[in-house]
Amino acid sequence: MKKVLRDTCLLASLMILSVFGLSIIWSGITAEIKLVFELFGLALIISVSNYLYDELVSLSIILSYIIKYFLISAIVMLFGFIVGWFFPSNFWMVFIYVGVVLLMSYFLDSFRIKKDIDYINKKISSRDKKIAEEK
Repeated sequence: MKKVLRDTCLLASLMILSVFGLSIIWSGITAEIKLVFELFGLALIISVSNYLYDELVSLSIILSYIIKYFLISAIVMLFGFIVGWFFPSNFWMVFIYVGVVLLMSYFLDSFRIKKDIDYINKKISSRDKKIAEEK
């Protein structure tokens, strides 16, 4: 399931970038196309930041998610102010948007971790059975 979801997201991203890339050639950059490219740029910045955070910081999973929430919120807020998504009066919307996306990613991550745990336990169990049979 994880592979299907990942492949679907990658294919959808390539389709969006291809269609909008060709649309730019024919009609220039519209507001919708600009927004999609801004979102892709923001996703890249967040992915790199998330990768660097995971490589440099080693905390408990709960504390890590809390810090990532505020780190990503700050990145989104700064990026949003730069590209004009947010104004000082409605900056609080960042925390809602980031919270919703982080909750969805947390549940996907939890599901993935549970599958990995089940797989590892199954491998250990089969190894233990094999060792017991050899004795």
